[in-house]
Amino acid sequence: MGLTKLEKEILRLLEIYRISGKHVDIDVLSLEIPVDYAYLESVVDKLVDLGLVNDRLLPTGDARKYLKVGLIGGVFDILHPGHIATLEAAKKMVDVLSVVVARDRTVFLNKKRLPLNNEAFRLKMVSSLKPVDVAILGSIEDFMEPVRRVKPDIIFLGYDQSLPKQVSKELNDGGISIVKLNVEVPGIKSSKLLKKVLDLLGY
Repeated sequence: MGLTKLEKEILRLLEIYRISGKHVDIDVLSLEIPVDYAYLESVVDKLVDLGLVNDRLLPTGDARKYLKVGLIGGVFDILHPGHIATLEAAKKMVDVLSVVVARDRTVFLNKKRLPLNNEAFRLKMVSSLKPVDVAILGSIEDFMEPVRRVKPDIIFLGYDQSLPKQVSKELNDGGISIVKLNVEVPGIKSSKLLKKVLDLLGY
């Protein structure tokens, strides 16, 4: 069974709302999709009848046969062209690109310093980027919590990112592909940019 462009776009938007945890109804959808309200309602009803959407307008497991969802994570403390290029490359491979933004405490535990920008600011900045469909905060206690929430088909890694072997195995065993994006903008690296900023501030 094939879907029309409009049907697939509705499923895509509903998946984004599911991941974000935001409420969605026909009124909300009508703001996103510029078609006649009654027609939009009839298309959504059809998706419900097909078992692709439930009565709460959440996409079902069957809906994921028509969507590819990707996940990528990072700190995104100082956004730069390398981040944009990496996100653009990831977005080309999926219908929905989800970004997990590291919590402040996670950054502190891993890097022994707090990020320059707090997690709320970093989340807002990442959410505003064109390739990003939905951005969420990570979990301090459980690396896999956002993975379970997003249910990605693909997890993307930047050129300088890696996963522990046991995590990679768990993801692969769960049917999740891991794709390393070898996208690098020469001379652009977050740690170098951060050092320049801190030098300018006299730290």
